[in-house]
Amino acid sequence: MKIILLIGKICCGKSTYAKSLGGMLISCDQLMQTMFPGGCGEHHDLLAERARKYLLNLARQCANAGVTPVVDFGFWTPALRKEAIELLSGCELDWRWIDIPEEEWQRRIARRNAAIEAGTGDPSDYYVDAGLLEKVNRLFVPPTPEELPRLTIIRN
Repeated sequence: MKIILLIGKICCGKSTYAKSLGGMLISCDQLMQTMFPGGCGEHHDLLAERARKYLLNLARQCANAGVTPVVDFGFWTPALRKEAIELLSGCELDWRWIDIPEEEWQRRIARRNAAIEAGTGDPSDYYVDAGLLEKVNRLFVPPTPEELPRLTIIRN
């Protein structure tokens, strides 16, 4: 019952990496953008929390059915990672942190935003404005080996 969980900032390459793994992609961003293509304003965090819990349960069901789920959430904080550990207790959790240099991250954000503005971006991608960038930088806490002893770091 293996579940792969991806940690990383928005626009660091998690979704691209997830697709390369060949498992069943489980993405909170895809669900949120499908359900609320125009955004859901002040309710976003509450709805995303509900979606995460639902999708973690779905990941457990996939693993129990013999399908390897790849959970593409970002898991920005230790609290979110702890929640996943608790909700998925009894499963083999394969944590992978997609780490990216700051300069490359900024280039990817600019490239993603340009694609979204041109109408050629992935429908599940969020436009990274100054507010979202500030939120990511304020909330993201890199995982440590003490927190996740079997953490794999992917330098992207």
